[in-house]
Amino acid sequence: MNKLKVILVIILLLFYIIPNSNVYAANSTMGSLPETGYYTKPFKVSLVIDGHGDKFNAAQATVKLSSNLKIKDLTLGDCNFSYLHTPSIQDPTFEGIIISTYLTKCTVYTLTLIPISKGHGTITLSKTHVKRYGDAAEVLSKTTNGSYTLAAAINPSTVLGTQPENTSQNGLYTLNLGIFKGTTPITNASVTLNTVSSKDTKQATTDKTGTAYYSNLKKGVYDAVVKEGFSKVGETIVNVSGPNHTLTLAINLDTQSTNPLMKMGSLLGALTSNPLLLVGVLTLGIIVGIAIAFLIIKLLEKKRR
Repeated sequence: MNKLKVILVIILLLFYIIPNSNVYAANSTMGSLPETGYYTKPFKVSLVIDGHGDKFNAAQATVKLSSNLKIKDLTLGDCNFSYLHTPSIQDPTFEGIIISTYLTKCTVYTLTLIPISKGHGTITLSKTHVKRYGDAAEVLSKTTNGSYTLAAAINPSTVLGTQPENTSQNGLYTLNLGIFKGTTPITNASVTLNTVSSKDTKQATTDKTGTAYYSNLKKGVYDAVVKEGFSKVGETIVNVSGPNHTLTLAINLDTQSTNPLMKMGSLLGALTSNPLLLVGVLTLGIIVGIAIAFLIIKLLEKKRR
């Protein structure tokens, strides 16, 4: 009888300890996609976080490239991080959080890389973390570096053009923000930077390369809102800070188009920019409202009978 009691106590302890312990399987991965490849011309590599079912809302990584690779473009992906360390072509290291929500898989950014000498090119990740949504537990189980065979050497000046130098401007920053839809640059789009800490705004229009240029920016967090006409088509958070006083990055509107808030903003923009459409929608709403009210009245009259 005593042995039976001991066994029961052990079973109860196991049922209590296992569910209530903070030991969880770490399933998330972070790495370069593709991981390997053979290249004779510029190529693209994405930095992808996959929770494999785990919900995460914070991540970071120190990202280093081998000396025979140069970054031509850095396009932000669909992680929609509020960056504590904003990645740039000068420094693709990042640290970010997703405010008030989570993801299970996303692309941090996509790099367009130029092989400037033949040999073995690498992208190395270190100091990597992925934090689970809710309790900030570490869920990163594997980090994958990129390893590439570079079979050609391209003169960077023929491809990179005049990239901005990493120079300080009396503590102020320059931001070159590219706006794309897929690989197509969006020209003549209005891009407004709204400071989170104050009411200051900066506005610029994209040129033929799809780039909006800002200078003399103070250090801080900015909300970048992209509009085509009166329609809001994209939005992201940019943290202007760090040793690189010239930041070059981009927003891909294709990744923004799946965001319900962006769709709602586009609808509202279309309504406010087209008075006839707005009147039509309001009229339809009134007709539908009257019809519903009429049906309710009829149902109430039937119940009284």
